[in-house]
Amino acid sequence: MRLPLCYPLPTTSYRLIAMSGPAQVRSTPAIEAFQAALARFEKRVHAALDTLDAELHRTEEWLEHDRPAHWRGQVREAEDALHQAKMDLERCLMMTVADERPACREQRAAVKAAQDRLAYCQEKGNIVKQWQRNFRHESLEYRGRVGQLKRALEHDLPRARAVLERILRRLEEYQVERPPEAIDVSDQSPTPAVEASPYARSTGDGNLNGAPDPNDSALADSISTSLREEV
Repeated sequence: MRLPLCYPLPTTSYRLIAMSGPAQVRSTPAIEAFQAALARFEKRVHAALDTLDAELHRTEEWLEHDRPAHWRGQVREAEDALHQAKMDLERCLMMTVADERPACREQRAAVKAAQDRLAYCQEKGNIVKQWQRNFRHESLEYRGRVGQLKRALEHDLPRARAVLERILRRLEEYQVERPPEAIDVSDQSPTPAVEASPYARSTGDGNLNGAPDPNDSALADSISTSLREEV
């Protein structure tokens, strides 16, 4: 693939126009309103995070200390009740009425109820242990995710406030400064050429409208040939 050796230069004249009057800065109230809204947002987020942390702490205390202690006590009470029910059943079975052993239905029912209660309390204790594992996992997940928000509150928001303060200060300074006068390059008198290009010949009055020198044309052809070989 060969690339063109040269590209046409634009001939459009350019004008450098500076501001001709004071800048119309009218967004200062909007920046101040955004700054106030940012402060309110930061306050609400801090309050929400504090509430979540408190709820998390209460739930952790409930699962790690309150419920295990409660169901351990219930298991002990159920074991004591079962032991007492079995003793009552044995005493009933040892009694004889008219050389016949009594059925002891009430004592047997009490033993069955005590066994069921003990199994229920033990099951609740196992469920608490399962919820402890789940809660620890979810708590770690939550702390990892909310940690990014906390870091933003601790680092990003203070930087944002500092940036807004700096912007407002610069706008206030800018409003009291006088803008520079307009500069129109097209109105400036052209600077006469000091040295002619090696590809043009002066006509004697400073204009560069002469034809290229043959030696320079040969040099340009040589450079063009080298470029074609490189491309």
